Amino acid sequence: MPVPSCLRCEGELLVSQSDHGKDIEFFECPSCKRNYARHPDGALTYRWLHPVSLPLYAVLFERDPVTHARDVAGHFVRQHAAQEVTELVNEIELELNQPTQQIHKILDNPQSEEVCREFLRTFVACIRLEKQ
Repeated sequence: MPVPSCLRCEGELLVSQSDHGKDIEFFECPSCKRNYARHPDGALTYRWLHPVSLPLYAVLFERDPVTHARDVAGHFVRQHAAQEVTELVNEIELELNQPTQQIHKILDNPQSEEVCREFLRTFVACIRLEKQ
């Protein structure tokens, strides 16, 4: 399979990382330093621990993740420095406003793409309320 390009840096080829698994390949963008995973089906997503993945992990096993957005947001605000929360929100909003991938595939969330995106929109809104 050819080397993929960064989903954010137009035309920037990703660099393969040596810590890949049997079924998944990992990459890094030399320009923006975002990390990616190429799944067995060829889909390219952010790698685990990217800001988009963190709140999604908190609701991985929830049937209705949107109802948990306020609790997850509160946890993030209490457990992380203000600058970290701001960076997290900025990355999530970038993906929501300029979609590049199927975010439910990052962690293989069982919820639909639409539900995962709605959860993230609600999560960001709740973060903003928590910070007021």
